[in-house]
Parts: sequence; C-alpha cells; structure tokens
Amino acid sequence: MFTFPSDTIKTKNHFAVGTVWHTEGSRGIYNTEMHDKGFTCDCPAYKKCKHIKAIELNLLGDSDAST
Repeated sequence: MFTFPSDTIKTKNHFAVGTVWHTEGSRGIYNTEMHDKGFTCDCPAYKKCKHIKAIELNLLGDSDAST
C-alpha cells in the first residue's frame, strides 16, 4: 500500500495519526488512514484517491467535502 503525503496538512505528529476512516466508495467501504508521512487507502486506486482528498478537506473544515 502506498503512502500519499498531504499538500495541505502537516501529518507528522498530527493528533489524527493512526485514525482510520471508513469511506464509502463505488465498490464498497474503504479504510483510509493517516500516518506520520501521509495517508493510505485500501481502495484500488494507484494515485491519491478521492477518499484521501475528502478526508483532507474535512480536516481543513470544508463541510461540503464528500467521498
């Protein structure tokens, strides 16, 4: 699984490191997790997926973000 660094959130020592979000996708529920070096998601995407981007937006306070 790839770790994708965030361009907007300093994840190292962030209070949410280790948090796993269960995000709904088109083919099921995926686990997205924050790590010190960025985010991982177990969806089949090989790039920074929409699940990670939605969590970043939610953490930044964008209430219109969706997965």
